[in-house]
Amino acid sequence: MKRMIPTLALALVLAARVVVSAAVVDYPLVGASGVYTLVNLHPDEQRLRLYSVNYQQSGLIPLCSKVKIESVETRKLTFRLLDSGREYEYLFHNSLRDPIAKHLDKVFGKKCDAASVEKMSEVDRKGVRSGTVLPGMTKRGVILAIGYPPEHATPSLDSDVWTYWKNRFGKMKVNFTNGKVSEISD
Repeated sequence: MKRMIPTLALALVLAARVVVSAAVVDYPLVGASGVYTLVNLHPDEQRLRLYSVNYQQSGLIPLCSKVKIESVETRKLTFRLLDSGREYEYLFHNSLRDPIAKHLDKVFGKKCDAASVEKMSEVDRKGVRSGTVLPGMTKRGVILAIGYPPEHATPSLDSDVWTYWKNRFGKMKVNFTNGKVSEISD
C-alpha cells in the first residue's frame, strides 16, 4: 500500500501536466509582431475582458489597433494593446461554432485596411468611428463597428436580422432591409 501511494501521486501529477499542455492552442499569431484588430472590440474595461459571443460592453478598442497576442488556450486568449500596455482576456464561450483559430482570424490579423473605411459611406464611417450601429449602415460597416454577431444566434450573415448580446442578459437585434440597417431593437 505504501508503494502504491507514491505511484498514484506520480500518475496524478503526470495527468495534470497532460491536461495543462492540452489547453494550449496552436495559433500562428501568438507572439508575432504587426498584429492588428480587424474590427472594433468592446471590452468590459473594469475586468479587462472580452467574450467570443461579442458582448457589446462600453469599452472600445478601435479597428486597426496594434496588439500582441500573448497566449491562446482552449478557454481564452490573452493579448496586450500596444499603445497602452493594457492586457485583456478574450474568453471563448461554449457556443463557439468555428474552430478557435478560424474565429480569431475574424478578429485579429497581420493586415488591417483602415483606408477601406474612408471609402465607405458617411454613415458607415461615423458608426465605425464611434463603435455603434446607425440606421443606413451596410453589413460590412456593422461588422467593422461592433464585430461579428455570435454564430449560434446569427448562423448566416446573409440573414436580414443579426442578434448581438449587450451583456449576459440583454440582446440587441440589427435589422437590415436591402443590405442596410433599417432598425435596431432590444
